[in-house]
Amino acid sequence: MKVGLNLQTGLQQSLTPQQIQYLKMLQLPLLQLEQHVRNELENNPMLEETSEHEISAEEAERVTGDGEGSAESTAYAAPAPEIAIIRPESQHSEDGSDSAGAGQEMDMSEAFEFQKLLMGDDSAGSASDASPIDDDEEDYRFQVGSVQTLEEDLLEQLRYLPLSVEEHEFGQYIIGSIDDDGYLRRPLTELVEEINNRFSEHNLALHQISMGVRVTLYQRDLIEGVDQLVTPLSLQQAENILRKVQALDPPGIASRTVQECLVSQLRAVAKPNAAQKLALLVLTKAYEPFAMKHYHVIERQLDVTESYLREALEVIRHLTPRPGGGTITSEMNTVVPDFTVETTEDGTDFLITVNDSRLPTLKVSTAYERLKKEARFLKFNRETREFLRKKYEDAKFLMQALRQRKNTMLRVMTSIVGLQMEFFRKGPEHLKPLIYRDVSEITGLDISTVCRIVNAKYVMTAFGTFELKYFFSESLTTDDGEEVSTRVIKQRIKELIDAESKHKPLSDEKICKDLKKLGFNVARRTVAKYREQLRIPVARLRKEL
Repeated sequence: MKVGLNLQTGLQQSLTPQQIQYLKMLQLPLLQLEQHVRNELENNPMLEETSEHEISAEEAERVTGDGEGSAESTAYAAPAPEIAIIRPESQHSEDGSDSAGAGQEMDMSEAFEFQKLLMGDDSAGSASDASPIDDDEEDYRFQVGSVQTLEEDLLEQLRYLPLSVEEHEFGQYIIGSIDDDGYLRRPLTELVEEINNRFSEHNLALHQISMGVRVTLYQRDLIEGVDQLVTPLSLQQAENILRKVQALDPPGIASRTVQECLVSQLRAVAKPNAAQKLALLVLTKAYEPFAMKHYHVIERQLDVTESYLREALEVIRHLTPRPGGGTITSEMNTVVPDFTVETTEDGTDFLITVNDSRLPTLKVSTAYERLKKEARFLKFNRETREFLRKKYEDAKFLMQALRQRKNTMLRVMTSIVGLQMEFFRKGPEHLKPLIYRDVSEITGLDISTVCRIVNAKYVMTAFGTFELKYFFSESLTTDDGEEVSTRVIKQRIKELIDAESKHKPLSDEKICKDLKKLGFNVARRTVAKYREQLRIPVARLRKEL
């Protein structure tokens, strides 16, 4: 083997850390971006949050555009929309009186002045301009009251049941293993094995304590408040405890299957009527034909008439297959739109607004900026000067990145409105096919940048709030040669299924023929694919008595 050195030249493209951070910010939706900015406010002393009335006219003029509101707006018809920026950079002119001589140390008076800057005493009249805060006039509109979760409610109900120590501990263990939708998906044998191991460790710890052996805090608190020996549970005992937990409110909680959930809800009825008794019989004796909607098999198997079975099915239809849905946590998921699209008063143009009302208004801290300027004249060590320089650059970059992000998002949204003009005028049925490349060609941005902006962003329109991905879809040619969006085809399929007779639902072949009558030349397998994407079952499972 011959060993040698070779010299090669080549070109390699790489992203700077600032570019990577900007691309990440571009992808963040509004709520996550707000969290990111507030984290930067906490970690970077160079950044300050300020209100709009504290921004001077001189500072506002240094920013591109006219800052007139808390959001950026533009009309689509404008060829070069003016972008409103309300986060100006705090730039202060050098003043010889503010700087000390070379090598001069910061004395007590300078330290006191720096402290006054930190406390906000550097600007004349700032105290009078600030809004007074009155403790008696706090705004409680957005405070959320404490709501008891489902787990806490179940544990409270469990305490009132006549259970032994072992049964109560295992009941708590079951409740702690329930998923958000109310189901117990862990195998019961696994739970029994874990609780029995815990019981064994508890008994061992009690024995060691009685022998005078020191035990760890974990061993002492295995079963809180219990200072007696406990016996292991059998699988049959565990089943009995599980049934008691399933009888708690809401009924059907901690079920392992949908069938068990529905049966538990019917068994919780104190005085069932005839329809409820038949419904329980259907779920226990004829669940498989019920799931496949083979109603004639149920009628023959249980020897009931169609009208009697219809009443039982109506009872089952009012049961809930998700006993814990929406009650495990007290929080609710909300969508905060990143854009708002409105028509102008004359109805000819659109006003596109970038929603940044939740973002704090940033500026560079006056105190730390002055400290940075004086760092080279004062005897600061190298680490301090490097820290101030880096934090100052990070603050400048963050404010610049926020402005650039708003500008880029506005360009993308403006192009989408221009390409989907009929949608914003007339509604979703006029949605046109659109791909990322179309927006990329208009805005001059890379396709990957367009994807980052579209991802997880929402826009509020006159027809509702839509995800930006909604406006991008493939095309399909009609008999007239016109290209329509596949979302329009899906909407037509949904409308046909909603209007069908539930006694004789439409098959995919029949839907295909109806679409051809409307001018949409769609194959049957394409109809089946779109129906599955809409999460609509086949005709047999949509049939009702």
